[in-house]
Amino acid sequence: MSKSNSTESPLETAAGAAGPRATEAFAALGNETRLAILLALWEAYEPFEAENTVTFAELRKRVGMRDGSQFNYHLTQLVGHFVRQTDDGYELRRAGHRLVQSVIAGAGLDNPELAPTEVDRACPVCGAPTAVTYHDEWLFHVCTECEGRFGNRDQFPEGTLAGANLNPAVVTDREPEELLNAAFVRGTWDLQSAVEGVCTECSGPMEGWLHVCDDHGAEGVCPNCDRRYEVMARFRCPVCKASGEYVPSCSWLVMHHPAVIAFYADHGVPLQYDDDSGSFQPRYRDVDPREDIDFELITTDPPRVRVTFQHEGAELELTLDENVNVVDVTREGGPV
Repeated sequence: MSKSNSTESPLETAAGAAGPRATEAFAALGNETRLAILLALWEAYEPFEAENTVTFAELRKRVGMRDGSQFNYHLTQLVGHFVRQTDDGYELRRAGHRLVQSVIAGAGLDNPELAPTEVDRACPVCGAPTAVTYHDEWLFHVCTECEGRFGNRDQFPEGTLAGANLNPAVVTDREPEELLNAAFVRGTWDLQSAVEGVCTECSGPMEGWLHVCDDHGAEGVCPNCDRRYEVMARFRCPVCKASGEYVPSCSWLVMHHPAVIAFYADHGVPLQYDDDSGSFQPRYRDVDPREDIDFELITTDPPRVRVTFQHEGAELELTLDENVNVVDVTREGGPV
C-alpha cells in the first residue's frame, strides 16, 4: 500500500474551483468559539438600528470567554471573512449574516413535513386536481392523477409538476395554499433575476442555455431524461453553483418581458397589479397554461424555441435563442 506524500490539508485537497480564499474561510469556521462569535454578533444585530457594532469587551462577555488573548486570536481569524472590524467594534459582514441565517432558517429548525394536501390549482398538463407536499427541504406541486412533468426522479414524488428546494422556514405560519404562493414568489424572483444575469444567492453572474434531450420519447415523460418536455431552459451560477431548470412555456420565464405585459394589459389582464387593491400581486392564475401558452422547438443546432401566447383571438410569439434571450417578437390580432 502506497502512502500519499501530499502535504495539503483535507480542505486544500477537496478544493477545486473554490480557490484558496474559500478554503481559508472554511478553515476559519473550524472552532466552537468562532462559531459562538458569529452567533453572538447575529443575536446583537437588529435591522434598521443605526448602530449594530459590538465592542470587544461586550462581545467577549456575550461569548462567555475569560481568556482575552485566546478570544482575540479566534476573533482575528474571522475578521475579513465573516466579521468586519470598525472603529466602534465588530459586526457581521454579509457572508457572516448569510452563514448564520442559513443555519437559523435551515438546520436550526425542526424538519417539518407536509403530506400531500390538495390545493385550488388545476394540473397544467391534464386539468386534474393538484396537491402540495413538503419533505426534506423540498416543496413539490404534484398532480393527483397524471405522471406530471418529471416522472419519478430520485426524491421527486409521483406526479411532480414543479419542485423547489426551500428552507424549513418556508412552512412557518403558512397553510398549504400559502406555501405554494410562497414557492411561486421565490421562484419568480430567482428566475427573473437569472434571466437578467444575476444570481440571487451570491449576486454572481448567471449563465443560461436551452438543454435539448438527445433521444426524447414522443409521449408522456421521457425515459431518457425523465422530463415531459424535449427542451428545458437551464441556469447556473459559475461562482456558487446555484441552478434552476424551467419549461420554456413556463410563465415565470418570459412573463416579465415588456411585450408579454403589454399584450395582456391590452386585453384587460394586469400581470403585475391587482385591480382591487392596487398592490403588487402577480396575476399568473389569470393565464391558463393549458389554453393560453404553448412552445415549440424550432431548431436544434443551435437550439431555438418559439413561445406562443394566445388570448381572445390575438397571438403573441417570442423566440428564445440558445442562451435563453428573446431575439424576436411577433404579434397578430387584438387591440393596438
